[in-house]
Amino acid sequence: MEVTRRTNVEIEKEIGTIAYFIRKRRKTLGLTQEELASSADVGLAFLKRLETGDENLHMAKVLQVLRYLKADLFPREYQ
Repeated sequence: MEVTRRTNVEIEKEIGTIAYFIRKRRKTLGLTQEELASSADVGLAFLKRLETGDENLHMAKVLQVLRYLKADLFPREYQ
């Protein structure tokens, strides 16, 4: 299988997309940042950084928030 290399701009765009998705889903569910952070068992500061697209976050915690929102992060070839 060939590995596709992505540019920093492409990676930053994807991080922004994840941040946008999480923020939008949270608001759709009527949750505050405090409520989502508590329910997903992550800190409020972490969630705020996640929603603003900080690229230096622990992936396990990002996945934890996505799982709580009933979303998952898979490469397209596995969907």
